Formats: sequence, C-alpha cells, structure tokens
Amino acid sequence: MTMRKVRYFVPAGLFYLLIFLLSSQHFEVALPGHGLDKVAHFIEFSVLGFLLSLGYFNAFSIPSVIKAILAFLTGLPLGFLDEFHQRFVPGRTSALNDVGADAAGIIAGILIYLYLARKRRRPSEDRTA
Repeated sequence: MTMRKVRYFVPAGLFYLLIFLLSSQHFEVALPGHGLDKVAHFIEFSVLGFLLSLGYFNAFSIPSVIKAILAFLTGLPLGFLDEFHQRFVPGRTSALNDVGADAAGIIAGILIYLYLARKRRRPSEDRTA
C-alpha cells in the first residue's frame, strides 16, 4: 500500500487510539438509565466504522461490498481488542454485549458513509432547474 493510500486510514487509526486511551482510564460516569453505556459504544464505533469506510472506499478500487466487508472486519476485532484491554484496567469491566454494540455501531458508520457518498455523487436537482 502506498503512502497516499495509507493517509486515508490515518483518521481511523487516530480515532482508535483515542478509544484505546479512553479505555485505559478509570472514571465513573453516572449515566441515567440502564444500557446507556451501550449507546456510547455504539456512537464511538459508528464514528470508527465511518472512518474505516473513508479509508477503504478511497484507497482501493475493488467492489463496494468488499470495501464495506473489510471495514467491518477491521472494526470488529478492534471492538474485541478494546474489551480485552479493559479486562486489565483497574476499575473497568469487559462485557461481550459491549462488542455487540460496537458491531452495530460499525455497521451504522458504514451505512452512513455509503449514504453520504451516494448523496454526494448524485447531481443536485437545484442545478438542473
């Protein structure tokens, strides 16, 4: 992979570094309601899924479905790695259902990327009027 292609993955790498650093911290946030930590997992991994899509869709000339699958298959192990890492952080817990929220977030991020990319490619109807 050339450096030009690598640059498309820098945002995803930096964002995962942020996730990893935040996972290394022990802090307690009193979230109202049950399961809102899953919402946080979903949101952070939807951003990661979007950024991974940005990388794959701009760096490679392969079918779009393969790019989307690669984005998912890159993001999912990162979700597992995040949970595995949290097992060793004092005061943090590791839960398999967090990985489920991560996976759903990755899929959402990929779908958001595809929606925005399609919308960007489509000519504006205002220009034709």
